[in-house]
Amino acid sequence: MTNSVYSLVLMALYMMVELPSVIGGTMAPSSIYEEQQALLKSGWWSDHSNISHHCHWEGISCNEAGSVTAIDRTSLKIPSSEELLWIQNLNVTAFPNLVHLALTGMGLRGSIHAEIATLTNLTSLLLSHNRLRGKFLQFSLLHYPI
Repeated sequence: MTNSVYSLVLMALYMMVELPSVIGGTMAPSSIYEEQQALLKSGWWSDHSNISHHCHWEGISCNEAGSVTAIDRTSLKIPSSEELLWIQNLNVTAFPNLVHLALTGMGLRGSIHAEIATLTNLTSLLLSHNRLRGKFLQFSLLHYPI
């Protein structure tokens, strides 16, 4: 009897954690947590750390599963600290469902991460009025039709 109850509890836990990420395209809680941590580590949303869910932060849009689909810093203030002005502060690989990235007018420095090319859902990339350098990446036309 104990083994049956134990097996039933394990199966229920598995279904609560894994099954939603397979059915309906929802994301595992750890992935959502990684997205929130990437936003906080950028330093650009440090004043939002007391708001529990990053989808409620200014400039962030999420899908129904709670995964970030848009980051738009264009209407927000420019970071005041020199160390926050580096585009490398934002770990773009933490956002697999990102469709829109707008960092216009932030005065950002540095070069664009090569990993940005792994964001296969990205259709809008706005980086004007920054101080970026280096070569701009060539994106595959399969993922980014003109």
